[in-house]
Amino acid sequence: MGAMLHQAVMLRFKATNNQAKYEALIAGLNFALSMAVKRIQVFSDSLLVVNQVNQTFETKDKVLKKYLQLAKSLISLFEDFSLTHIPREEN
Repeated sequence: MGAMLHQAVMLRFKATNNQAKYEALIAGLNFALSMAVKRIQVFSDSLLVVNQVNQTFETKDKVLKKYLQLAKSLISLFEDFSLTHIPREEN
């Protein structure tokens, strides 16, 4: 059994929607790691981010590649990780 954690993130710089979704994922992963979480299940309404992290989509954009690399380095610190797409209406 686990706990559900919610976190809000405010960006103080201009970012595309996809960059903002990666920022939210990375902030959430850092938050979970700071609480010594070992297993995490993440839900996102960003089909692009979910599919890039899950290696279904290729990442061509240089900036998003950097976000993906950072996200993957954080993900590797968890014993168990899953990222699931959910429709925006259900998020």
